[in-house]
Amino acid sequence: MKPADLTTDYVRQFLYGPGTIFHARSRASADIVMDDRLEGWIGIPHGGISMGVMMDLAAALGGYPERGNPLFPVSADFRLGGTGIRVGDRLHFDVASAEAGAEGSVTVDGNPLEYMLSSIRYGEDSGGHGKLFAAFMPEKCGDLLKELSPLPSYRNCFVCGVGRSHPGLRRQFHLWNAPGKVVVSPVGFDAGDRDSFCRFTRNGFLHPLPFLALLDEILGWGGFMISGSGAVTVRIGYTFYRPVADGERLLFFGRGDRVRGRAGSRLLYWASGGAAAVGEDGSLEMVVGASGQWFGIPELTEQMKSSLLPREQMERAFEAAGE
Repeated sequence: MKPADLTTDYVRQFLYGPGTIFHARSRASADIVMDDRLEGWIGIPHGGISMGVMMDLAAALGGYPERGNPLFPVSADFRLGGTGIRVGDRLHFDVASAEAGAEGSVTVDGNPLEYMLSSIRYGEDSGGHGKLFAAFMPEKCGDLLKELSPLPSYRNCFVCGVGRSHPGLRRQFHLWNAPGKVVVSPVGFDAGDRDSFCRFTRNGFLHPLPFLALLDEILGWGGFMISGSGAVTVRIGYTFYRPVADGERLLFFGRGDRVRGRAGSRLLYWASGGAAAVGEDGSLEMVVGASGQWFGIPELTEQMKSSLLPREQMERAFEAAGE
């Protein structure tokens, strides 16, 4: 297998650091130490990072669709939970060509149990992700940005971290003052986004990585708003409907759909959402749909209470989740 050159690609420099991608025509692999640059929950690497690596490796395969062949829509499904991971773990990523796409796995320090499995399919719409988002996506931006209440953030999270010393997405989440406890995060409305979310581009288009990570987190927030529980992703799927150019204005949405069980015992919740491009007239166009399932973890709920900032917003978030 031949190593890939990482020196001219910011996304790959960020993901792999000094590491190397090894690839042949039908297989690509990489080993990555999940350091604190890649943190989500405190002490736990962000799941969206591993998803982004899987899609990046799939794009390095010889079977990746060439110009003129159908690439979009792209559907990507991920299953997590065979084994847990912590900051400092070395993960092995392996992706191989499959019919109409790629299949992959992630293992931890030689543990035979997979941390994550992936299935990526080109020119295919799985159907369900976009339909769930369409059920509550507004037609226009309108006054939505004036109807948002801020939610708290972590200090070092790759997506929402407000005190990071490394590049990150620096997203602010908001509860939309509308029926359904919908969580919203705008992108591209602030010049500072050039150095955060929009930094993760390739050839003039946004890389899948920021979409995967932000949607994983905003859907998790949507589920929290109907459950009051911190949780880890069990499975999540995405459909990308078209490439998104650097500089487009976007709105990300997440909503909890249903809960089974209760906090403190075995709790599961389901959530859906997506990303919409904002047109010149304020109209919204779905560019990504997503849906998934989460497993409640009481220790993460306590971590939210002790670590989310500012404290006043944390308290309001828990109050809203209890309504």
